[in-house]
Amino acid sequence: MYSIIYRSIADPDFSTIDIYQMLSRSRDNNQENGVTGCLLYHQNQFIQLLEGEKNVITSLYEKILKDSRHRNIATIKEKQINAPIFLDWSMAFHDFQQNGNAKHQKLKKIDQIFEQSSAFDKGSDMALDFFKNVNDILFTKN
Repeated sequence: MYSIIYRSIADPDFSTIDIYQMLSRSRDNNQENGVTGCLLYHQNQFIQLLEGEKNVITSLYEKILKDSRHRNIATIKEKQINAPIFLDWSMAFHDFQQNGNAKHQKLKKIDQIFEQSSAFDKGSDMALDFFKNVNDILFTKN
């Protein structure tokens, strides 16, 4: 198994409706290809963790790098993993803008996502890097 974490900035024309349509297609494709992960969105920023077979993940990431719907794509970490963190999720997603800027609501949702993953069970450094960057996106003023 292989995992990649990246961050990017959404194109200003990439609307919430567009994001949900992309998410729907991605979930179908991911399930078909054995890809799991988590995509979070806040203040025009994405962070995503992808996990699956290395050739599938690297091919998917190459497509993501060419996708004009976002820019400033930065790879945070990629590595071989023993087991997925988001085993039961073809693509977990949360739009933190739904919660406004209430810090306690954001923290509550992060806790829920973390609890539904296997990050606690596996002690994964990928999970730590992912959630550290989630924290940066959610609580660093732009």
